[in-house]
Amino acid sequence: MNFTATDLKVLMIGNSFSICVGRNLPQLVAHENKHSLELTNAYIGGCKFIQHAENLRKAEEDNSFKPYIINTWTSKDLRKTHKRKGNVNELLKNNQYDIITIQQGSLHSFDYNLYQPYANELIAYIKKYNPQAEIVIQETWSYRADAPFLQNNNMSQSEMTSKIIDAYNKFAKETKFRLIPTGRAVEIARKNPTYQYKMLSEKELAKFVCPDLPPRAHDVVGKHFWAKTDNGIQLLFDTIHLNEHGEYLQACVWYSFLFGENSENITYEARLNPENIKILRSAAAQAIKEYK
Repeated sequence: MNFTATDLKVLMIGNSFSICVGRNLPQLVAHENKHSLELTNAYIGGCKFIQHAENLRKAEEDNSFKPYIINTWTSKDLRKTHKRKGNVNELLKNNQYDIITIQQGSLHSFDYNLYQPYANELIAYIKKYNPQAEIVIQETWSYRADAPFLQNNNMSQSEMTSKIIDAYNKFAKETKFRLIPTGRAVEIARKNPTYQYKMLSEKELAKFVCPDLPPRAHDVVGKHFWAKTDNGIQLLFDTIHLNEHGEYLQACVWYSFLFGENSENITYEARLNPENIKILRSAAAQAIKEYK
């Protein structure tokens, strides 16, 4: 069952790699004014398939077990965003969705041996309570090239990318589910000189004083930020999550996938400059085309 509808009710069962969809997609849908979207995300940071399966079992025994942060956005009223604690069980039992997306936690994303049997347990539960829904996989992405995880595990960014794509391909083939190619769009964007990562030296970073931030290091993944630590306010970095450019790219991919639209025709800009917007829309369109 493949949905390409004007009005969609979508549930994302995921983690921090799914909650970022809510930062642009509802606004994009509202701005384009062709479709409507109710988007709900059940979120635990870093949550993997094994944890989702365990949480289903625990919540089935005790409905007061509510480990997820539930966010709901609607393109029909962008002022209203609902946030609460909950569990996936109640969402599936009390709602009927058109599309339900699943994804592996990023730390397990490149090893298919860690997908099963937990993903199938989640899938079976979804089918039991939302048999009409199309289950869709979001393909996640590799970390920025300087991510400590890559260095600590003697893995290159390209190796992580290749393994992620292979694992998600196998998952999609075995389940016969469609796949949202977010990870591929990230890699396509990275091939453009505008998004090729440039590492800043410690000496360069030391020049910045809070609240000033270093310029973006030309990737769609990663950013610097100031935070309170035991040693005071420090400049920290994130090499895992999408930045504002990556979040825009992700929204373009999802919009094109969900509604069958060409992302190069999107007019929503999300406060990015025209050059970046053109590259990101093109990367999204290429990822959708190549995956199909």
